[in-house]
Amino acid sequence: MSRAQKAVWWIVGIIVVGGLIWWGVSRDRGSNNVIKIGFIGPLTGDGAAFGETERNATILALDEINSAGGVNGKQIQVIYEDGKCDGKDATDAIQKLISVDRVDIVLGGTCSAETLAAAPIAEANHVILFSAFSSNPAITNAGDYIFRNAASDSDVGKLDASTMSKNFKSVAMLSEDTDYSQGVRGIMEGVFKNNNVKVVDDEVYVGGTPDFRSFLLKIKQANPQALYINPGTTPTAGGLIVKQARELGITIPLYGNFSLGTPEALQAGGSYMNGVIISNASQLSSTGVQLLANYRQRFGSDPANEFEMGAAYDRVYIIKNALSAVGDNPDKIKNYLYQMPSFDGTIGTYHFDSNGDEVGVGFANFKIEGGEEVPLI
Repeated sequence: MSRAQKAVWWIVGIIVVGGLIWWGVSRDRGSNNVIKIGFIGPLTGDGAAFGETERNATILALDEINSAGGVNGKQIQVIYEDGKCDGKDATDAIQKLISVDRVDIVLGGTCSAETLAAAPIAEANHVILFSAFSSNPAITNAGDYIFRNAASDSDVGKLDASTMSKNFKSVAMLSEDTDYSQGVRGIMEGVFKNNNVKVVDDEVYVGGTPDFRSFLLKIKQANPQALYINPGTTPTAGGLIVKQARELGITIPLYGNFSLGTPEALQAGGSYMNGVIISNASQLSSTGVQLLANYRQRFGSDPANEFEMGAAYDRVYIIKNALSAVGDNPDKIKNYLYQMPSFDGTIGTYHFDSNGDEVGVGFANFKIEGGEEVPLI
């Protein structure tokens, strides 16, 4: 064999051996006493407050778990990716987490657009995708590896539309053009129709819009008895809509989704927020109240949404329990989650149904008074 041929075979040998070593390390999720899992949420952009809430809640749970010894002697490490509440960014994020980081579990997405885009990729690769906040009804049928401990828009939409139908026969809606808001909108329209409530104006705006006066003037002209405000990724939007509506002389009752109760919306709307009726998860459990105190002490601010904080925190402990019980094989984790006994968490006591949706977390209506959410009786 010539010197040149020997050199070629030597290089080939290095490539083959190196490739085998790389493959072996990448497939060993528990190497170096670390279990790697992924995270997808909006860490920048209009929805960053929600992504930050989930990341912070995840950090709190991880600190507790890892300081207590981790899972079977291994520490849990989370790799955070910015989904930006956008399907394309979420697709790029999950592809990177699966192909480069080789994770078997992904926490996310936060927004429905992220989860719906990432779900087919997670499903095809047998990767657990676990959302704490995505609520679009389509997620119910997104796949066997897709789970969420957030209520579906179908529950929220039915509650809000039913509440309004008891008192009004004509309503208007102002919704953001996002998967979440459009999911709620579609459910509510169906309930209104079944209750003989006429939607006299149905406006849709693009995320990031700062001035809603043109939409509100159309709504005012349509003369509804009540208005439902349905933001998606931008928490300040709800407060701005309420403020601008009142400044335009719109005096009818105002209703809205959970985002109108966020600190950003309350600040943007100021005193105009008093009397607005919203839907949100029921009150946090006693452990949830303690979590909220810990969150405020650690990060010096309120979460964008208390339910989201609790659900994201619970999610890490549910995954920890699964890893402790069956190891890091995603098929075994999937089966564990479907058969999981009721989990006593910060947002309530719940389990998963055959579609990976939570069962046991209730939603209710609240009235905003002095910046606080008071149960609507």
